[in-house]
Amino acid sequence: MAEQRNMWNWEVAGFEPRPVEAEQPIVRRYSISTTRENSEFSKQALASKVHRLKDKIKLAKEDYLELRQEASDLQEYSNAKLDRVTRYLGVLAEKTRKLDQVALETEARISPLINEKKRLFNDLLTAKGSIKVFCRVRPLFEDESPSVVEFPDDCTIRVNTGSDTISNPKKDFEFDRVYGPHVGQAELFTDVQPYVQSALDGYNISIFAYGQTHSGKTHTMVSLSLSLYIYIPIFICIITYA
Repeated sequence: MAEQRNMWNWEVAGFEPRPVEAEQPIVRRYSISTTRENSEFSKQALASKVHRLKDKIKLAKEDYLELRQEASDLQEYSNAKLDRVTRYLGVLAEKTRKLDQVALETEARISPLINEKKRLFNDLLTAKGSIKVFCRVRPLFEDESPSVVEFPDDCTIRVNTGSDTISNPKKDFEFDRVYGPHVGQAELFTDVQPYVQSALDGYNISIFAYGQTHSGKTHTMVSLSLSLYIYIPIFICIITYA
């Protein structure tokens, strides 16, 4: 009875043991020879890659050394050029200093001569007369009647008054200069140019135009390229006739 209590029961309710099948031969997935061949192939491929990398490194080193030599040569060339340019700039600076000194000495010598020339020039203009009166006649418009103005010479203008009560209806007026309709701007400026130069020399002059509306005052003044309205001592009056 005691022996029956101590016995183990290996049967489990609801569990059926798997039937034992016939033994199958064990199939080896990899053979030893195949593993060795793959290992040798991997070593060869790795060795080939290492060899190619060594070649690339060698070429990179050669390129680096070549570029380094070129950079060194370029640096040496740049330093030489910079030294030459620096020395050349020093020479130019010295020449410029000498030229400035010569210019100052020359200006000091000729400045009195220039001032004397200006004084003599303006004394000459004053001797000719401080007041100049010019007369200019513009061309006629298409709708205007025939001109009543004549020009006997460069300093006289003759105007036909049209009066029958006097023996000589034509009157002559004399000026320092008379400009007919055919005279251009260039000739007018040539005659006034000495006074413009006098103004540039520092002397006071006055130039103005007097005449009727549309008689050419503005057109005449444009030719002078000057607007000096200072009433001392040289006086120029340009009278324009319609």
